[in-house]
Amino acid sequence: MLKSLTIAFVFPFLMLQTVRAEMRQVPAIQHEQVGINKDTLISILTQTDDFQREKRLISFSKSCIQASENDKLQAVEDTLSGFFSKYNLPNKDIFLIFIKGVAFNKLHDLKQAEAYMAKAVQIAGKNNQDYLMFQMLSHLGFVQTDKGDYIGAIYNYRLATIEVRKLRDKFTDNRRESSLNINISDLFYKTGFYSQSLAYLDKAWALLDNDTTSKRLLSSVIFYNKSENYFRMNNLDSVKAYHNRLNEPGATNYKLYTYRKRTEYYISLLQHNYATAIQQIKALQKSKDYAPSELEDQHLADAFYQNKQLDSARAVINKLLLAEGESNHPEIKYHLYETLARIAEKEGDYKASAYNFMLALKQSQANNIRLSQVGNISSQIKLDETESSFLEKTAIYKKERLWLLFIVSVSTLSLVAIGLFYRNVKQKRHYEKLLFEAKKEELAFINSHEVRKHLTNILGIIDILKHSDNKVEEYRQIEEYLQQSASLLDESIKNISEKLNE
Repeated sequence: MLKSLTIAFVFPFLMLQTVRAEMRQVPAIQHEQVGINKDTLISILTQTDDFQREKRLISFSKSCIQASENDKLQAVEDTLSGFFSKYNLPNKDIFLIFIKGVAFNKLHDLKQAEAYMAKAVQIAGKNNQDYLMFQMLSHLGFVQTDKGDYIGAIYNYRLATIEVRKLRDKFTDNRRESSLNINISDLFYKTGFYSQSLAYLDKAWALLDNDTTSKRLLSSVIFYNKSENYFRMNNLDSVKAYHNRLNEPGATNYKLYTYRKRTEYYISLLQHNYATAIQQIKALQKSKDYAPSELEDQHLADAFYQNKQLDSARAVINKLLLAEGESNHPEIKYHLYETLARIAEKEGDYKASAYNFMLALKQSQANNIRLSQVGNISSQIKLDETESSFLEKTAIYKKERLWLLFIVSVSTLSLVAIGLFYRNVKQKRHYEKLLFEAKKEELAFINSHEVRKHLTNILGIIDILKHSDNKVEEYRQIEEYLQQSASLLDESIKNISEKLNE
């Protein structure tokens, strides 16, 4: 698998800020340096959102270092440092150490790069900076991967995964955790734990469920890495399946051509078409569109050996053993020495064969130590995942418990409110009934005593007039009393009306 296979895809957001090729010279605070966009840097440093500022500044600083010529690196560092001081950048010390680590990594001084990244991790952890911890741990893992320290890299990717889970509310997707799983998978692949490597690729894919954009960005890497594992496991059908998926119209990746061509000759090797595989590998090594790797020489040596071209196989293997690189670790060396031993055996040189078998045994012992360490790290990762799952379920339980308490409280208050409302309505009706009875009695009293009294007086006056011989004279005498009784009757009726309207 390519040395930087997953690094380029781990955090796509790290590559959002690109350095323009044709850029005017910007007066730096301490040095003049072509390649630093002053306006962009100031806009980042003056951003009020801490998370967005840190996110953009990591990408921008890294781009500036990577785009610089080696002899200008110190000038770039000084320029960035000057701007950090001018704009009072929080966590300035972490960023300066990070930039130093990236610069040493560019110079291939991996020991110094690792030391600076480890120091940045220490300060970020001390300051409880979760996002910066996630970034520093991830970059420390990158450096350790380049060094061939797969145990350290797995360990730091594991810690980075723990940190990124704390930031779920900051990210809109699981792309970062998925990418970390791809990186861990790659390291398991390089140490021969193919089943575990595939398991982490499955986890990476599961994290992208219902996320079309992230799947489009990472699917080719996941499919290619799976084909690598299945190739090592001699599973021809699975290699073919993922080779076909890499050739689907929707696939996208800047290394897609390399992925397709490499899985193509993998199929030839698994089908024992060694002569075809040799031609394919040689053609690819000359192709400008192909991203070469030490893998090609390893597979070319195997193809030469299987095709009985022993001298060619030995020449390629000796070249690989002399090279210093990521692929030159015990597992690979074990295979190379074993192949040399078998070549010597076929040629009848048993002394050379025994010597190479002995070297292969030493590499096998060294590899076993590595495997046991990786196994320990794998166990720790599983413990972390179990703990993380437990914490997530505990958090869900707490939320559900709070909701339940809230619902119970609301229900209780609702019942109390309903009870009080019912009681108020009942009391209101009771008081209305009492008031009605009181008014009823009052109206009955007015009706029986006042209305009837005045009506009786009127009726009595009318009766007198009816039986009178001189009605006109009688009317003149009682007219005043009739008028008074009628007025009093009218007042009593009005009083009753007012009572009814109350």
